[in-house]
Amino acid sequence: MGLALLKQLRRQSLAILVDACIVVNAYTLAALVLFARWAPLDYYNELLLFIPFAVAVQCLLNLKFGLYRIVGRYAGLNQALKIVRSAVVAMPMLLMIGFFVMHSSPLRVLAMVPIGGAASFILMSVVRFYPRVFYERSLREIRPRVRLLVVGAGAAGEMIIRSIQKDPKMAFEAVAIVDDNPDLQGMEIHGVPIYGPTGRLAEVVEKHDADEVLIATPSAHMSEFQRIVDLAQRTGRAVKTVRPLQSTHLGKVGVDNISDIQIEDLLGRQPVQTDYSQIRDFIKGQTVLVSGAGGSIGSELVKQISYHNPARIVLVDHDESALYQVHEELKRTFFRNHDLFIADIKSEGRMEAIFSQFKPSLVFHAAAYKHVSLMELQPDEAVLNNVLGTLTVARLAGSYSAACFVNISTDKAVEPVNIMGATKSLGERLVAGLGQIYPLTRYCSVRFGNVLGSRGSVVPIFRSQILAGGPVTITHPEMSRFFMLISEAVDLVLQAAAFPDQNAIYVLEMGRPVRIIDLANQMIALIKPGEDIDILFTGLRPGEKLHEHLIGRNEIREPSAHEKIYRIQTPRWSTANIITDVNDLLASAFSQDHGKIKKQLRQLLDNYAPYDEKAPAAPAYEIAGMSAPEPQLDSP
Repeated sequence: MGLALLKQLRRQSLAILVDACIVVNAYTLAALVLFARWAPLDYYNELLLFIPFAVAVQCLLNLKFGLYRIVGRYAGLNQALKIVRSAVVAMPMLLMIGFFVMHSSPLRVLAMVPIGGAASFILMSVVRFYPRVFYERSLREIRPRVRLLVVGAGAAGEMIIRSIQKDPKMAFEAVAIVDDNPDLQGMEIHGVPIYGPTGRLAEVVEKHDADEVLIATPSAHMSEFQRIVDLAQRTGRAVKTVRPLQSTHLGKVGVDNISDIQIEDLLGRQPVQTDYSQIRDFIKGQTVLVSGAGGSIGSELVKQISYHNPARIVLVDHDESALYQVHEELKRTFFRNHDLFIADIKSEGRMEAIFSQFKPSLVFHAAAYKHVSLMELQPDEAVLNNVLGTLTVARLAGSYSAACFVNISTDKAVEPVNIMGATKSLGERLVAGLGQIYPLTRYCSVRFGNVLGSRGSVVPIFRSQILAGGPVTITHPEMSRFFMLISEAVDLVLQAAAFPDQNAIYVLEMGRPVRIIDLANQMIALIKPGEDIDILFTGLRPGEKLHEHLIGRNEIREPSAHEKIYRIQTPRWSTANIITDVNDLLASAFSQDHGKIKKQLRQLLDNYAPYDEKAPAAPAYEIAGMSAPEPQLDSP
C-alpha cells in the first residue's frame, strides 16, 4: 500500500513539474512575442515576479479540479471540461495578480495574460490527450477491424459511430453511411462520409470494401426495415442491426446494442404499447399461481409477473428441469418470493394441497399439451391434460375464491380439425361455464397463435436444418401461420387479464399470417446468405390445417380497451350439459377408447370437424427439392 502511494505521489509531482514548465514557457513566450522590441527593463523584472504566482495559481487549480488524477490513455470529454474550468477560473485571478505585480504596465498585462493563459491551456491539453491519441493509433494499427457500413444517419447511427471511435479496442471501423435524406448526402458524421439513397447500398459497399452492413434505423416502419434488410442481403455481406433497449432512450444505444438480425425482426410486427400501470395495479401485492410455469409461455409469464411486485409467485409444472431453469432465472433477477412445485395438474389432491397452502388470488393456466400430431396419436392424454387438467385448476381457483383465472388458449381452438384444438376449444367453454358457477372469480380465456422461440416453434427446427446444410422440411408450400413474440403475447395476456370482464374470451391481434415457406427463405438468407438450401415439401400431417384462424364462423369480434386485444362474442352454451358430458369424455379417456373420444368430442363441440381424410400431397417436383424463391413476408 505504501509503495503504491509513493508511486502515485511521484506521478503527481512529475505532472505538476510539467505544468509548471508549461506555464513558465507560455507566459515568457507571450511576453517576448508581444513586447520583445519595445518593453522597458522594468517590465521584465515585474514579469519575473508574476510568473511564480502564475505557476502557483495554475497548478493549485489543476490540483483542485482533479487534473492530476487523469489517466492519459482514457482522457475524454469530462477531462477536457476539467482543463477548461481550471483555465477559466485562473484567468481573472491571474489578471488581478498581474495588475498588482506589474503595476507599471497594466495594458501589457491585459494583452499578455490572456495569450499566456491560452497557450498554457493548449499545451496542458496536448500533454494530457497525447497518450490517448498514441494509444488509440497504436491499437488501430495492430488490431484487425471489421469495416462497417452504417445504414441510417440519424441519432442511432451517430451514436454507434461515436461509440466505435471512442473505444479503440472495438473490432469495428465505420467506413461509410447510407441514408435516404437528400439533405444529409454529401455530409459527414465524425469524419465518416454520407451517401444516398439506400438504393445505392451495394455500390457504396463495393466502393469502401465494407465487410458488414449495420442497419441503424430503430424507428423505421417494419416494411421499410424489411426493404433495407433485403438490399443489404443482396450485397452478400453479413447484416446486423441496432437493437435499442425497450426501456431506454436512444442515448443508451451503443456498440453493445449491435446484434445479428433475427427472424423475429422480419415478421412485420410493430412494438406493442402496454399499460404497465394497469398491469402493476392488477398484480402488485397478489399471490399468483402459474401452471405450466416451465413452458415457453409459462416461464415468460413468471418473469413478467415478477417485474410488477407480486407478494409471491407459485410455480407449478410437471417438468422438473424446465421448472428449475425458471427458478435459476428468478434468482438471477433477485426475485426471491417464489415457490416451486413439481405437480401434475390432473391430480386434484396434489393441486388442492397447493391451493390450500397459498390461496392464490390470481391464477394463470398455461399448462397444456400443444403438439398437434402427437395428440392425434394419443387423444386420451390430450383430453386428460387439456380438459381434466384445465377443469381441475379452474375449479380450485373458484373454490378458493381467486379473484381471477386466466386460461391460455390457442388459434387451433377455432373451428378445430384436430384433437389438440378440440380439447383447447372445450377448455374455453369449461372456463366460461365455471364463471357462472363461481361468480366471485373472474374467468377469461386468451387466444393467440404461434409464438416465436417456443419449444414447438418451427424456427429452431429450421435453424438446425439450415446449419446442417438442408434440406428444410415444410409440410405444404401454401401453409401459413400467425406469429408473435413470446414477450409480446405475454404482455397482452397480462393486459387482458387486468380487464374487468367476466367469462370473456379474448383474442390477440396477430397481424397478417406468414407463409411458412417465406419464413424459411428469410431464415436461409440470414443464416447462410448466398447459399442454395433445398426446401423439401413432405405433405400435411394428420390434424394439420393449411391456414389457421383466430375467430370462428359463429363468433363476433368486438373491440376492447386495448387496440391489440379483441373480445369474442360466442354462442351461449349450457353449463350443466357441458359438465355432465365432459365426465363421460373423461371416462373414455381413462379407458383409452380413442374412437369414443373423437365421437364424444364431436357431440360436445359443434365446431369440431376431425381431419380424417388423407392430407393432399405436395407436387412431385416440389418434393424433389428446390432452391428458395425470393422471400415475401407480409407487413401489417
